[in-house]
Amino acid sequence: MSCKRRPLVIALSLLLGTLPVAGWASTPFLNRDTLLAQAPAPAVDSAPATHTYSEDSALAPMNAPMPSNAVNLDKIVAIVNDNIITSMQLEQRVSAVRAHLQQSDPNAMPADDILRRQVLQQMILQDIELQMAQRANIKVDKGMLDQAVNNLAQANHMTADQLRQALSSQGQSWETFTNDLKDRIIVDRLMQQEVESRVHVGPDEVKTFAHQLKDMGGVSFNLQQIFIPMPNNPTPNAISTARQQATEVRNHLIAGEDFSRLAAQVSSGRDALQGGRIGWVKAGELPPSVSQALMSLKTGDISQVIAGPTGFHIFKILDKKDEQPTITEVKAAAIVLRAGSSLQLQEAEDRAQDIQTALQNGSRFSELARNYSQDPNTAAKGGEMGWITPGQLPDTLERTLLTLQPGAVSSPIREGDAIYILQSQGRRQQPVEEKQIMAAARMQLFNRIVRERMDEWQHRIRDSAYVEILEPNLRGSDA
Repeated sequence: MSCKRRPLVIALSLLLGTLPVAGWASTPFLNRDTLLAQAPAPAVDSAPATHTYSEDSALAPMNAPMPSNAVNLDKIVAIVNDNIITSMQLEQRVSAVRAHLQQSDPNAMPADDILRRQVLQQMILQDIELQMAQRANIKVDKGMLDQAVNNLAQANHMTADQLRQALSSQGQSWETFTNDLKDRIIVDRLMQQEVESRVHVGPDEVKTFAHQLKDMGGVSFNLQQIFIPMPNNPTPNAISTARQQATEVRNHLIAGEDFSRLAAQVSSGRDALQGGRIGWVKAGELPPSVSQALMSLKTGDISQVIAGPTGFHIFKILDKKDEQPTITEVKAAAIVLRAGSSLQLQEAEDRAQDIQTALQNGSRFSELARNYSQDPNTAAKGGEMGWITPGQLPDTLERTLLTLQPGAVSSPIREGDAIYILQSQGRRQQPVEEKQIMAAARMQLFNRIVRERMDEWQHRIRDSAYVEILEPNLRGSDA
């Protein structure tokens, strides 16, 4: 039978990706001290977390003799569409997550049975997403992966070799790390294709939101959350049950129970195994029902239960600040390859890969821009574009720049009839002038809508997948 469980949404946003807002807030994937920062622990098996099964192997009766050429898959704990997750894979991932929690937030460590269920749900959702990406022919080549590694290393103020050494000192294999990073990039690109590219913000929406943004000022929140989901197309009884569960959780919090521990135990948010921590979020990037509910709260307060489109949220305000509204400007450079036909586009993509390889081998961005860029305005200046403010560039390019750390270089990006390779040369916060309010409003509104659609999309694909959890103690009460 198909066990329709509600999704446990995993944080998939990367520093290097072009989707910085896949969730309530983007979080760093790495940090210099821990190399795991607030992100969920990476998989510790070098292959993807599933195996395809066939009638001759995994679906055969468990006591049937194995074919002589079969691979011993050990015990199967879950079937996800056409794939399986084995007990060994689950325990490896649980061990990695447990080690991360012990290092980063011991209070968030749930009981072992709860931890195993939470981790399995993360693995199931990731597998569903990777299957979708495979069907969509989304791939990551070696050049893209190498660039991602370099960007992450730069973000942590080290070289790629130093990153490798640091991971090795923590007992993590380089192959495991890069395979997990590759999966994250693939899923990130899938989300861009399935969610971000379908979000369009009209001028009337921006104008209305700009007025609201003036009222919010520069308020930002550092938040923890607990998310209690509802099934797709919930009945009134299902809504009532989820609301009651959320209310009971809040009562425990008000009585003094630790927020991090409860989040790890009961939340279905992508940040559950981080103690519910989602970091700093601008008020304008939260759904209106959430921002309005949080405005009157102070540091340390716990919100009421807040209804959302897919479930109920409880927030804790770890910190709050109200500063003059600012915008992020990025000093950028670009290599632009033009293409007027499909054949020229393929040639441009091939040339972009050659340029990326040259960058990884130590060539200077400015020299490559002078030699190869076809943008008449910037090529002679080594690709330098100066300081870029919100609204100056197409959305895809702008969001990519905002996710790049200073010195980092993007993977090739297709925009219109051209291929772009971008470099961030610095960033700064500037006060928002009246004429820039609309651009800032457009970006915040876009980010908010993407977050909401992302949650709904992950909820939907998890609910529509065929999932069978074979171990009863891993199913939870809602299986």
